[in-house]
Amino acid sequence: MEGFLGTIYETISTIKLRFSTKPGGSVSSGQLVEIIGDNKSKTHYLGRVTGIERKNYLIDQDGAVQLSTLYEDNEKLNSEDIGIKGDFQDYVICEVEIIGNRKSNGTIFNRPRKPFKIGTKVYKASSDFLNDQLKPWGNSIEIGKFRDNKKVPIHIDLNELISKHFSVLAMTGSGKSWTVSVIIEAIANNFDIPILIFDPHGEYSSLKIPSNKNINQNTISDKVKVYMPSDITSKERSDDMFKEKFGIDRESELLHVNITELETYQIIHLLRSLYDLSEAQSRILQAGWTDIIEDPELRNTINIEKIIKKLGDIGSDVVQGPSAKNILSTKLRILFNSMPFIRKSTSDTPLELNNLVKKGQISVIDMSGIEVIHQQALMAILSSKILKSRMEGRIPPLLMILEEAHRYIPSGAVSTASKPTIKRVAQEGRKFLMGMGIVSQRPSRLDDDVLSQCNNQVIMRLTNPNDQNYVKKVSEWVADRDLEEIRSMVPGEAFIFGSAVPLSLPIKVTKDRLTKHGGYTPDIIDEIEKY
Repeated sequence: MEGFLGTIYETISTIKLRFSTKPGGSVSSGQLVEIIGDNKSKTHYLGRVTGIERKNYLIDQDGAVQLSTLYEDNEKLNSEDIGIKGDFQDYVICEVEIIGNRKSNGTIFNRPRKPFKIGTKVYKASSDFLNDQLKPWGNSIEIGKFRDNKKVPIHIDLNELISKHFSVLAMTGSGKSWTVSVIIEAIANNFDIPILIFDPHGEYSSLKIPSNKNINQNTISDKVKVYMPSDITSKERSDDMFKEKFGIDRESELLHVNITELETYQIIHLLRSLYDLSEAQSRILQAGWTDIIEDPELRNTINIEKIIKKLGDIGSDVVQGPSAKNILSTKLRILFNSMPFIRKSTSDTPLELNNLVKKGQISVIDMSGIEVIHQQALMAILSSKILKSRMEGRIPPLLMILEEAHRYIPSGAVSTASKPTIKRVAQEGRKFLMGMGIVSQRPSRLDDDVLSQCNNQVIMRLTNPNDQNYVKKVSEWVADRDLEEIRSMVPGEAFIFGSAVPLSLPIKVTKDRLTKHGGYTPDIIDEIEKY
């Protein structure tokens, strides 16, 4: 075998050992190694270097103390002046944890039952061995290569990724939106799974633009449909900016829903957050909003006065006096008129869910033109409708991606209109193949329950200690040694953890895109030159 590294000199247990390189040998922390067992079948086992020490036969700890004393007294003195000559090269002591051997078509790594013999050779894991051990066990997508060996592609099991949810976590500038786009392209290029993207910055509309490297120019771009939950003026302005940047019309469509599609807790939260809500006003909504939703004459109405009238009738039985009803009516009118995606005329076509979640389609909801609280309300409405439709089998399985997810599912006691609904999707969606991808640059600001439901994590560079500790707390896969790697990653590198991969590994996310990239960090000098 090629790639000899060293020899085992100590076995700590059946899965932990130490080996030494020859003088001048080199091994990296986290490196994967290959060791042949002494069983009859000569099984090859995969291991990971978890600790390294560099030593030298000539200089031990006592010798280093004496040398330091001499050097301090005479700064110009070097080792050759005192007789330390020759090729006395360092050697490396390595600690290894055995991962195991994954049999053909297996999903788990089998570990050895007895320790390796002293004197057993240790090799660098070969490309062929890694490809055999890391091969996918079902339908999968490739999003990059093993960081330490470009000949080893990393595959992610599609069913595990979507059915058990995933998160992409990284600080700004680490390649977060690029990685999400690579995942989207890999799915759309090989499968007809509907993908719905809640896009708060308008970055993912660029999926409509084929890259120059795209051989099948229309494979992805023809699948993309862009919706704007804004007024016509904002839509036209956004479309013009897109055309100016990319040179083509993105052909976006306005998105409208009925105000009666807000659930009781959602409209109460919106009114309380925006305009304050008294206890009496809240009681009126709790008593009457469900009746309004279920009233066939009001369900699709564009007349807010009809809704207010019915609420007023119900309110008379709930509270005394007209004050609470009158103030609530004013607040409802303001809310109705302020949300641009609420239908206000017969020309506003209500969204058909079958058009939004369609086999083979990537639906991008560009929310860049509306306020965050309205983004939360829209996400609550749509995700609730989608989950209900999936439970009833009226739409196909799908993947829903939430960019800047900390806006919609914040941690702690902070409440939003979208938080209860997204938590329900996280808990129940997997049973109905409604997958969810959570994307955030601040994981410590995400709701614990939702993030812990993501069985798969793609983690890029994180330097904030709060974010690092939070990721470790909510994920069963992340260890202390992994956090060291995460701190030092460069843009474009990621660590993948979870049930969708056979083994947690650092990867280089592919640089070859099928579509143009919409997310970027602006350069202040370039921008100032435009003025």
